[in-house]
Amino acid sequence: MLENMTLKSVSDEIINSHYQQGLACENKEFIQYVIDLINKTSRSDRSMTMAELQSIKKTITTIPTGKQRHLLRAVDNVLFYLHQHCAWQLPEPELKRFHDTQLAWMQLISLQAHDASALYQAYQKYKPIFVQDRPELNIGFIALALSIEVAPLSLRYWAEVLNEPASIELFDNQLTLVVQHQTPAARHPQQPSYFTRYALTPFSCRLLIDYFNSEPDKITLKTLHHALDQWLSRAPFYLASRNVAQWQHCFQQIWLVQYQFPCALLLDISQPHRHVAFVPQRPHPQYKQHIKQIYDQDWIAPAYHTFAAKKVERWPHLALINAIKDQDSSQWQHILNTHFARPPPSSHDNIIANVMYYFTYDLIQFGGVRAKSLKLSSISKYTHIYRQLAQYPLSYIEASDHDALMDWATEVYDHFDKDSERWLVYNFLRFLPQVPVTEHFDISQFSSPLLSATVDPFCLSADQGLVTIEALVSQSTGSPLQRLFCATALILGFYGALRRGEVSRLRCQDIIGDVDNPHKFTLCICKTAEGNTKNKQKRFVYLSLPPAIAKLIRIVIHNKRGCLPTTPLLGFNNESMTSRQLHYLLPVTKALKTLWGTNVRFHHLRHSGAHWLMQQGLQLALALTQSPLPLGKATAAMLTEHRCRERFDFWLEGRPFSHVNGGLLFDVIGDQLGHSHYATTRWSYLHGIEWLTPLFSINDNGYKQSELRYLLGIGPLSNDVSRFLNAIAPDYRQATTHQKQHYTLMLTALELTPHLLKKKGFKQLKSVTPQQTSISEPKDENHLLSLWLAHCSDDIALTDSKQPTARRYNYQPKRLLGTLNKDQQAFSALSEFWALSGRHQPIIFTKQQRQALQQLGPMDFDFDTHTLSFTVRCNKDNGIYFQRVFRNPLFKCCQFDFALQHNRKTRINKNKVLIDKYFATNKDTVSIHKLNTGSTQLNITVRFIPQAPLLFQMLHDFLNASLRNT
Repeated sequence: MLENMTLKSVSDEIINSHYQQGLACENKEFIQYVIDLINKTSRSDRSMTMAELQSIKKTITTIPTGKQRHLLRAVDNVLFYLHQHCAWQLPEPELKRFHDTQLAWMQLISLQAHDASALYQAYQKYKPIFVQDRPELNIGFIALALSIEVAPLSLRYWAEVLNEPASIELFDNQLTLVVQHQTPAARHPQQPSYFTRYALTPFSCRLLIDYFNSEPDKITLKTLHHALDQWLSRAPFYLASRNVAQWQHCFQQIWLVQYQFPCALLLDISQPHRHVAFVPQRPHPQYKQHIKQIYDQDWIAPAYHTFAAKKVERWPHLALINAIKDQDSSQWQHILNTHFARPPPSSHDNIIANVMYYFTYDLIQFGGVRAKSLKLSSISKYTHIYRQLAQYPLSYIEASDHDALMDWATEVYDHFDKDSERWLVYNFLRFLPQVPVTEHFDISQFSSPLLSATVDPFCLSADQGLVTIEALVSQSTGSPLQRLFCATALILGFYGALRRGEVSRLRCQDIIGDVDNPHKFTLCICKTAEGNTKNKQKRFVYLSLPPAIAKLIRIVIHNKRGCLPTTPLLGFNNESMTSRQLHYLLPVTKALKTLWGTNVRFHHLRHSGAHWLMQQGLQLALALTQSPLPLGKATAAMLTEHRCRERFDFWLEGRPFSHVNGGLLFDVIGDQLGHSHYATTRWSYLHGIEWLTPLFSINDNGYKQSELRYLLGIGPLSNDVSRFLNAIAPDYRQATTHQKQHYTLMLTALELTPHLLKKKGFKQLKSVTPQQTSISEPKDENHLLSLWLAHCSDDIALTDSKQPTARRYNYQPKRLLGTLNKDQQAFSALSEFWALSGRHQPIIFTKQQRQALQQLGPMDFDFDTHTLSFTVRCNKDNGIYFQRVFRNPLFKCCQFDFALQHNRKTRINKNKVLIDKYFATNKDTVSIHKLNTGSTQLNITVRFIPQAPLLFQMLHDFLNASLRNT
């Protein structure tokens, strides 16, 4: 979309991207010609078919001059850029041509092989001299150290890093370097500024700390390039000058040979724009209270079909703007906290007013994408489109349906003609994923596919996933089966890396447990009656779960064993897709946002699953027995050698990794995710790069005492290093004096980091992440099951939290859950009862209803025929009592028979009117029997429809409990 936006800058960006890699590229006029040809075809997706490509080339081949050759090469340049930078899917033959481009890049790297080897050896010799002599810092040496120890980036990036003292960050107990992406010339004006996070070694971190503490002047690329040339021309390096691209190729050769980085990963670490990092958020300040509300229905409607969109009558965001209008911006946060602590009530028939309220609230609290605080005029400008949005209501149900939401957004977007107006709409639409009910909104459909792709980065650890599962199953507000289904949805999304729709559509026949290993499952992700996969292809996903988590999945499968194979795994029989999304996915989203930050979405479970799947695969490829990263206990357990092998056993089939074609690893992982190309996995799901380089043994020689002294910021000859070693190295304490003098600390950079963070220079580094979540995987496989059952009640009648005098019918007590385990048909009977008795609406029995039940008199229950019967006088009062009790959702699962025992001496018309008005409906059976003697009476028989003795027994118990509590 954004058809009117100029794309002239795309050609500049294509040329620049090739230049940075040292690759040849055609002139701008040829690039622009090809872009214009591509842009003639209206498209919203990022793909090109073979027919479209052939059409473009056919147009070019009609040119009868040598210009044709330049244009055909320009096609390759443009497609290479679209694939690498804009996440386009291209025809397979064209992708094979990119191998030639990659070979050309590798050839440029190999030209530096001799000098790269000499440079690396000289650096290893000079580094001990540097830490001992401590010469004045030189930016040429700093660039050299960063390129060898951190990443082989272009000098353009290193110049920017050296100009940004805040680039060092402590991230999950790891020293990292934030590298901002160089702003592409071609991008949407509201695209956020992306960055990538790299792992810092202690030495490179100390270098940067000392450099920034010296308060240096700003440097330019030219200054840094000249400094590097000068530095490496002297002893012990003696290298000739090179251009910027050649220096990067030289450093890349070091990482390729010395660190054994595969080509694809070498390209990843060399170009920051290939990955996007994120800043973890803190949980909601009142998360303990908010987590109790995740199962609350924040919409009100008697049935889903009544959710009709209506125009907004009141815009609560205007109250926000009016409240801050005459106040200083320093007071805005206080105003929000005191006057707007509670959001306005939401309306099921149009959520736009509430979304606009939250949008305005965030603009006031957090500012814009670039500015940390906004002027009132800017806030008013961004929100002024509410007048136009008033013409396009969006109901709760439409918002929860992906297709309906996208259709609504397209209609709204197309309403505007001017670029300035569309920009405001686009900015508002970008906020939709932050709202739980619209978190599945896809903003990428509203930006030109010729512009650089956007991404919403976030990743959860297995520890965070486990904490969320425990939160989902342990709340007392949701019904037991709802909580179980929600936990299942999270497990499938996280461990299976499934899309939101794939989780919703997964059927009972699509998940198969391994007969030999109860912790392994196979998922079939394919087209169903409710929808198809994103790429229209079937795939199989293989899961290996922790025992306690696998237990929950087996319970769901076992409970639904009597259902039709095509029944969705989540939810009751015949439950609609919309209902399943509202009640089993939306609470998961609410939990994620409450616990881990408002920007977290259900789809981030898939991001997380993909990230850890890649780490498991790389650890197998690198023969690592455990992860070297500072991880929580549950995440570390997931990355043990056994669990990694178990996850990939579908491919390894019991063989060592060295016995399979390791070059297929990325393809195997892509198949699990439904990705045709690694580029999709890399850009959209693998966030940051700080986790990659520690997997390779970059420094396995340990730390000599001279380097430790430098890292600790003490003198080159200081004996204070002994105290440091005594505190952290047991083998040093036991060594002899001679051994201590030549002692080398054999720790990795990540193992040394926690000790350095307590020392001068390092301890002032502030962590950008909350305290790391670390929780052990439960050793007892029944842990989560027990936690779930512990929050299930044995009582049939519960006190309603909103109406203390009312009683809520708990038709899912522990005894029913036990029946689901024993009776194959129990779930189908329960589904029938659920469908007939109000579905997810709570069944409430008020005090007035209980009193009316008592007034109706004693009732007889027949457990053989599943009926209850009672006799009343046929009068208005009893008719009103009957309506209060039996015209309740609970009794929609029943049929009513009315038998009027009429004394022939009295008039019957009055009784007929009473029955029609107060007792029977057109669905009920009415019979009249004349009596010669005796008073007129009305016999009422209530027949329970579901064929489930336990459910009828529970109904009996609930009514008796209601009478006792009258």
